[in-house]
Order: sequence, then C-alpha cells, then structure tokens
Amino acid sequence: MTTTENYHHVELKLEGGELHRGFTCTAPEDAPCRRRPKDADRRESWTAEEATESGHPCWAYEWVGAVGIEDAIIGTVDDQVLASVPVTISFEEGVGIEPITTAGEAS
Repeated sequence: MTTTENYHHVELKLEGGELHRGFTCTAPEDAPCRRRPKDADRRESWTAEEATESGHPCWAYEWVGAVGIEDAIIGTVDDQVLASVPVTISFEEGVGIEPITTAGEAS
C-alpha cells in the first residue's frame, strides 16, 4: 500500500528574533519510520524483510539529529528553492514580513 502522507518536515522558526531551522516527525507509533526489529539497539541496520515492532523513535529524526539540520538539508542543484512561502510586507517602525496562512494551514 502506498501513501502520500508525509510525516517529516523541515521547519523554519523565529526564536528570539532569529531564524532557526529544524526537523520534525509527526508519524504515529506504527509508521514505517518508527518500526524496528526487537534487537535494533544492538545493531546498525536491518532489512525490510525482517519482523519489526512499532513504537520506536523515528529513525529519520535520529539521522538528521546525528549530522545536524544544516548538513542534512541538501539539494541536487545549488541555489535550489526547497519551499516558497507567500508573505505580506508591512512597514510600521521597521519592515515586517509575515507568512500568509491558508485555511488548511491555520493552527
């Protein structure tokens, strides 16, 4: 079964007036990225044919954390745009940029 659901996201956040990059996984416990063999903590790899159990930490999140988000974000072409966010620009005691959210993105 193939799914278009994607639980892994690169996030851009404003924290203390600075832009920070991050990586999140919102996958449920039984998602493929959270399934591992029982003895996975004692080895580095396993095959897709092996029996696995759910509820483990996301391996994608661990991989990104191991190298750091800056080294994990790569593209096949220099200056590749990974995403484009619509924004509004305002000026009130300085220039302000604010993302425009759609009804489906509102939190």
